[in-house]
Amino acid sequence: MLRTLGLIQIFVLLVVATLFIMTWDFGRRVVENIQLVQAVQAADADLARVERENALLKQLKKDVITDAWVERMARTMLHYTREWETLFIPIRRAPPPPAPALIVVPEPPTRPFWQEWLEIIFGPSQ
Repeated sequence: MLRTLGLIQIFVLLVVATLFIMTWDFGRRVVENIQLVQAVQAADADLARVERENALLKQLKKDVITDAWVERMARTMLHYTREWETLFIPIRRAPPPPAPALIVVPEPPTRPFWQEWLEIIFGPSQ
């Protein structure tokens, strides 16, 4: 009743098992490669963003030490003026209040004729 495996059947099983292991390893390597490519792309995007910020900060550093920048900041933020200049600061006025809403008095509801007849016959309801 028990049947033993022949040499060819054992060889086929070993080949199938080897192919399964190789396929599993290949799939794992493909997934790792995709994840690494995505990580590199994210790092490149972060590097480009940081380089742009760095360039802006370097330009700001160059601008801050100039006299023109200091004068412009003194004029805009501190409202300083040069000699013989007059400074005008516009005053923001509050907008006028909105007009009051119209009050609409609703008309009393009209009663149907049968309700009037009932009140005439039986008297007013409570």
